[in-house]
Amino acid sequence: MNEAATELDDRKRRMKRLRRAIVLDYSIWVILVLVVVVLSLLTDSFLSTINLSNIMVHSAVLGVIVIGESLCLLVGKFDLSIGSTVALSGAVAAWLMVSGETQPTSGLEMHPALAIPIVLAVGASVGLFNGFFIAKVGMNPLLTTLATMMAVRGLAQVVTSGESLYGFPDAYRFFGKDSIAGFPVSVAVMLGLLVIFFLVLRHMRIGRHIYIVGGNPGAARACGIPVARVEMFAFMMSGLLAAAGGILLSGRLNSAQTNAATGMELEAISAAVIGGISLAGGRGKLLNVIAGVLVIKCIASGMVLLDVPAFWILFTTGFIIFAAILIDTLKTRLRWDE
Repeated sequence: MNEAATELDDRKRRMKRLRRAIVLDYSIWVILVLVVVVLSLLTDSFLSTINLSNIMVHSAVLGVIVIGESLCLLVGKFDLSIGSTVALSGAVAAWLMVSGETQPTSGLEMHPALAIPIVLAVGASVGLFNGFFIAKVGMNPLLTTLATMMAVRGLAQVVTSGESLYGFPDAYRFFGKDSIAGFPVSVAVMLGLLVIFFLVLRHMRIGRHIYIVGGNPGAARACGIPVARVEMFAFMMSGLLAAAGGILLSGRLNSAQTNAATGMELEAISAAVIGGISLAGGRGKLLNVIAGVLVIKCIASGMVLLDVPAFWILFTTGFIIFAAILIDTLKTRLRWDE
């Protein structure tokens, strides 16, 4: 009798843990389905092929950027400079490749095969700069990346002399605007990077260290993990992926604009948190952040289709960020109750 009761209690505990896991880790997919269903009922054009394709294409840039932001969040930090890094990347790309005959502020006419690695290196350098002063010097990540956000945005204006540059080579635009067999290349890039960093976090030592450092930096140091090096890696990848997002964005628009990606850092943080990445660090599944990105982009697309005034979009963005923080707080409390 006692054995049967014990087995029943164990079964109840397992079911309780399963329900908790579903709520904590996979609820974002349920939310995404609900958003799609509601918007499809409100407007017939939401599920059209053109609109769904536009959602995916617009999600690609944010999806690439949110991967890097998620790495910073997983180590218990965050990066506010990624939007400015996107703009700087497009500006540097234009300065390197756009013909000087039409754009007097540029004119190197470098081949994309040489220019793209330079652009990625610029983004990685911005991230490494942030990581060094945050991890090594001990500066506050909020204030440090806020300062970098303003400085990098200003540097983008310096590179372009405050002008919008346009006319990228087709080989450069391939990643942002082209499709293969009807599938957007930008979405393929996003999915490829997602798989790569999922495998890094799941199977490589640096990935395990990222979770350990974010969960308990003191314990990580006691175990001999180079905490500062892990944090610097996360910020460097954040800058690198922001530059990759800048390449996709400028390639799709065929222009480099100094005001590009303004506010995208807040979208990235909210998408990551909605997707289950904890603001406290050390917890979250990278694959779920794409659902967070799709929720944000689906809502934005639905509001446009419903002719919602533009100022409501800003309100909605703020509400989504608030909801993301609330969800993260409630998830943390649920884990404490386990």
